[in-house]
Amino acid sequence: MAKYQRAESILKELGEQAMEAAKEALADGAEVVADEARRRCPVYDGRDRRVMKGALKKSIHVVKRKGGKEYRIVADAQARDGLFYGTIVEFSPKGRPFLYPALDAKRKVVQDIIVERVREAIRRK
Repeated sequence: MAKYQRAESILKELGEQAMEAAKEALADGAEVVADEARRRCPVYDGRDRRVMKGALKKSIHVVKRKGGKEYRIVADAQARDGLFYGTIVEFSPKGRPFLYPALDAKRKVVQDIIVERVREAIRRK
C-alpha cells in the first residue's frame, strides 16, 4: 500500500491535471483488463440448469470505488438458485482462472496507459 501512497503523492506534486489523467487512465486500464477477462472466461457447457451459458462472461464489469481512485473488476454471475459462482470458477481447484491471468497479461499495457496519460497531462501544463 505504501507504494501506492507514494505514487499518489508524486502525482499530487505534478499537479491536479496529472492526478486526473492517472484516474482516467486507471479506468481505461481496468476496461482493458475486463475485456481480456471476458476473452479468457470459460463458458459453461455442462448440464446444470441453474447455470446459464455465457452468463459469467456477460457479468464481467468494472466497478469504481473510493471516489475514482480504485477500480475493481468483478464477475458476479448468479445461478438461478442465488449462488454467485464467479469466485468458484476463479479459485476452485477444478476451476479455470480468468481474472488474475487477465490482469497478469495486461499489467504492462495498463502501466503504459497510465504513464502516457500522465506525460500528456504534464506536457499540457
